[in-house]
Amino acid sequence: NHASTRTGFNKHPNAKIRWAANHIETQHLLHSSVELVKEKKAPKPFLEFVATRDIEPDEEVLIDYGEMWEDAWKGHLATWSLKQSLEKQETPSLSILTMNRNKFDVSHSWTDVHMTFCDKVKIDEETVAGNATKFHRFDEDDEFIDFDLIESPFVPCKIQGTNREKETFDVVYYWNAYNVNITIVTQRVLKMYSSEYLILKDLPAKNVHFIEKPERSCERKTGSFRHAIMIPDDMFPESWKDLSNDI
Repeated sequence: NHASTRTGFNKHPNAKIRWAANHIETQHLLHSSVELVKEKKAPKPFLEFVATRDIEPDEEVLIDYGEMWEDAWKGHLATWSLKQSLEKQETPSLSILTMNRNKFDVSHSWTDVHMTFCDKVKIDEETVAGNATKFHRFDEDDEFIDFDLIESPFVPCKIQGTNREKETFDVVYYWNAYNVNITIVTQRVLKMYSSEYLILKDLPAKNVHFIEKPERSCERKTGSFRHAIMIPDDMFPESWKDLSNDI
């Protein structure tokens, strides 16, 4: 996180960034022309974080993001309204954290900003083992299928039933056998479930997660604070400075 020695901050930085000291290519580039650094095929310099003092266990790591970032943050705070921010989103990120801590006492329906995912490895194992059955209670769900195409360790799923005592959920998901590791899929399973909506009962709650939909997290909302973290000017070698505008 950010901290600085400028006025208005109770905490001071306990770390900083620097060019990677033990990275040979980075050290070479620091003594090269900026034209070489800008070449697409040229290796890029590496940065590393280093402590400026001893950091205690569980202590937050703080660096100085730069005066431009700090001024922009102060400007954002001056115009930001908590009430308006909460009114513009149905399920803040904080609410999703709460949902994952108490999965049985929240609404299980998808919203405009959140959805449910199931662990892909567990879903694949249970499906290949023959523990899922076909589900015919709703028509084709384009959103369901679109999210399933995202490369991730999760499968989009919708909760259809709960068992608080056993701490399990009944979940529906779109399962494509051809996306599963072929070594664990038999021809029988491929024939049974080529591309089907399936329901799996009694999936442990630990394998079900509430997650923000892509590009719907709080930091992506209109009006959220965004600003580049600046690299201190004194870090740049002289050969990279005083460039003409056409370089």
